[in-house]
Amino acid sequence: MTEAYVREPDPPNLSVGTRESYAFSVEATIGQRNMRYLIGRRFGGHTAVTVLLVSHPATLAGTHVWITEDAAAGSCRVVTYVPTMKTPIQLVERHVLGCLPLTDIGYLDLMAWRYPGLGPGREGAPADISWSRWDGASARSYPGPSCTPGLTVTEATDRSTRMVVARAVERLGTPVRRWEVLELGDPDTGRLPRRIRVSRPQTGHWTELRRTTEPVDVPAAAFETGPDELGETIEAALDGRAA
Repeated sequence: MTEAYVREPDPPNLSVGTRESYAFSVEATIGQRNMRYLIGRRFGGHTAVTVLLVSHPATLAGTHVWITEDAAAGSCRVVTYVPTMKTPIQLVERHVLGCLPLTDIGYLDLMAWRYPGLGPGREGAPADISWSRWDGASARSYPGPSCTPGLTVTEATDRSTRMVVARAVERLGTPVRRWEVLELGDPDTGRLPRRIRVSRPQTGHWTELRRTTEPVDVPAAAFETGPDELGETIEAALDGRAA
């Protein structure tokens, strides 16, 4: 049995209590397209691997994002793939602060910890989160890396759960993208969000993502396989079959 990962001082984003390796399913409607995603997460020491796999529609099946974080080393590697690519690509930093292909879901929104390329939070600087339902949360703004001049990321942390519940990306004071938790889950799942909304204020476009399953345990070794094999393992776990 593996030792439970310790979450201190604040719970990592999209964590499930002290579980080390788990997965769940998320659905959304983007345009006229119904989407289904599998999201898997594995913790190990000061590292985290987060994987998003597209399982529906069939034309986008195989699309995936693979994020590897090392909190101690201050590193974060993001690899993405869509079926039109010859091979997966590792994103350069200026794209890490962008969105997944064909969505408004930010790579930042999938990471376990705050992206290490962001600058230190500005003590006492204004951090407006009044656009969200979490305007009573504790908010702080972080400047983007040098390759993204004028970019700022603001995060709001709920005072009772210590979870990040809202995030805004701005460039030169203009909102580019927003993310917020609409509904938290039960205490026994570490309050893993049930519903999340992502939006682009300049266009008025928004998408609601709904968690459609409870988180299930997944063997940590499954994250050493490729995305196809990992997807099969997750589906089997969600179906209650032996992986």
